[in-house]
Amino acid sequence: MPPTHRARAALAVVLLACAAVFIAVALSQWIVGAGVDPRDDYGSRAAGIGFADTARQTLFSIVPVAAPALAARLRPGRVIRRSAQIVYGCYLVTGVLLALSAAMYGYDDATQLAHQGAVWIDARAATERLLLDGVWLVLAVVGVLFVRWSRSQEQYSILLKDGQTPPRE
Repeated sequence: MPPTHRARAALAVVLLACAAVFIAVALSQWIVGAGVDPRDDYGSRAAGIGFADTARQTLFSIVPVAAPALAARLRPGRVIRRSAQIVYGCYLVTGVLLALSAAMYGYDDATQLAHQGAVWIDARAATERLLLDGVWLVLAVVGVLFVRWSRSQEQYSILLKDGQTPPRE
């Protein structure tokens, strides 16, 4: 194995590990990060108010969205591509659950009023956050498609001999 291939493989592993850490930290901040305050629940944490409000900022950022695609772009092999798809799958599941939990909390004014004493996130703010979270999730889906596309590009590059051009579709 040439040294450049090893370096690219090592860089791809580091990128995937960084994305996985971001996803795990966001999941931990959302689910395990409960404080002693009884008002601190899954919905309020997902919505990002007051208590442990950094799960959304951690998950919906550039590192967990771009790192797996960049790792697949390096094209070190099937294992990295499959790992990138798994990381994107975890990102999408966590992101959808976090976004829906935040939206449900934002649309439930009565529960906010009962638990918080005031409505912190109204329906308009919940809709805005849901749309922004949806954009991040669409970017992750684009990343999944990019990982799949890099696989087909690699298959064409394996079939070609030196000096040949790829077939036109």
